[in-house]
Amino acid sequence: MRRLFLTLAAAAALCGAGQASAESMEQHGQILIVPCSSALLLQVDTSLRPLWQSLQVTINNLTNADRRIFVETDDAFNIRRLVIVQFETVIPGADFRFVYPPKPPAVYGDFTYRFGAYVYDDERAAARFPDKEAGRTRALLLNRGFKLPRLLRTARLARVADPAGLSEVIIFYMENADADYPAGPLSGADDDGDLSLDTAAGEQMLERLKTAVHLIAG
Repeated sequence: MRRLFLTLAAAAALCGAGQASAESMEQHGQILIVPCSSALLLQVDTSLRPLWQSLQVTINNLTNADRRIFVETDDAFNIRRLVIVQFETVIPGADFRFVYPPKPPAVYGDFTYRFGAYVYDDERAAARFPDKEAGRTRALLLNRGFKLPRLLRTARLARVADPAGLSEVIIFYMENADADYPAGPLSGADDDGDLSLDTAAGEQMLERLKTAVHLIAG
């Protein structure tokens, strides 16, 4: 416990001083240290266990994403819930910056994030883009022996993580939604296959995200 406390204190001091420049997160069990320009320390609930393997994804030759994955399953390894924290950085020399307003807004700790709540067809997304985040994540989980749902009810928080727009942090909270929808394409989904949740359902998902991913600092 003392070692963990010292680790968190040192990380908070480093991030708070604006000295974080790493492209990957640091993980201590359920604790994630996200190298934003200000402190971001997260603790994932123990009902979701860490995969203990970071997933590194290059996106469109513009950014590198570091994904940390936590899973809750039943005894047969059917996934009930997922938490994914993604820290994404611009590849040096790439003509790209993270620039977007936090809209629709959701306050999480000291910052306002862009918030989205929706159901999406993870199986379809992975098949369409096997080399992107959804495809790589699904392949990793299947390779580990997990049984994934087709549909995931999702809450997503995202914000630009530094003043220069060179990094972004995204927090996903996902639930197995297969039992709530019939087989086949999602009725009312957009071109990306996402079905937006109504305001009340979105607020409930946001609260469940906050319960699953506890904010220590930031």
